[in-house]
Amino acid sequence: MQRIFFILPLLVVSLLSQTVNFKETKYVEALQLYTYRDGNVTYSDKSTVVRYADGKVITKRDNNLTVQNDKGELLTTINLNEKPDVALYFQLTKALFSKNFESLKDNFDIEKSKNKYRFIPKGDTKKVIKDIELYLNSDESIKYFVINFTNMDTIKIETK
Repeated sequence: MQRIFFILPLLVVSLLSQTVNFKETKYVEALQLYTYRDGNVTYSDKSTVVRYADGKVITKRDNNLTVQNDKGELLTTINLNEKPDVALYFQLTKALFSKNFESLKDNFDIEKSKNKYRFIPKGDTKKVIKDIELYLNSDESIKYFVINFTNMDTIKIETK
């Protein structure tokens, strides 16, 4: 009986959270530089935790973002009320990975074709994002998505 009480909370937590392994490719136009990182992201109702292979951990909880190094030391804390573009990025990635496109309709028009979605920004979002393209595997799982920014930077996130 005690085992059930131990296993049940773990099962509930795993059902409420989603972990995605990914490869991230960033292009920074101003530096004409590509960077590549592997990691995973775990989404739950209360937080988003990004863990990179190099040990860096980014945690979003409520309106705060913390960054820790590979030793668990706090590097920085960001108030997302002061950085709406960063808050938007976390909202976007969560919605894209979970295919919760309904939550994006306030900021994007959505076009769908076979195994591909294109998100065209509207309102203030147009100032930051040029468009987003999301590609699906044949089984409808996320293959990768690309966020194209108005400053010509891009972020491509491929699932593993």
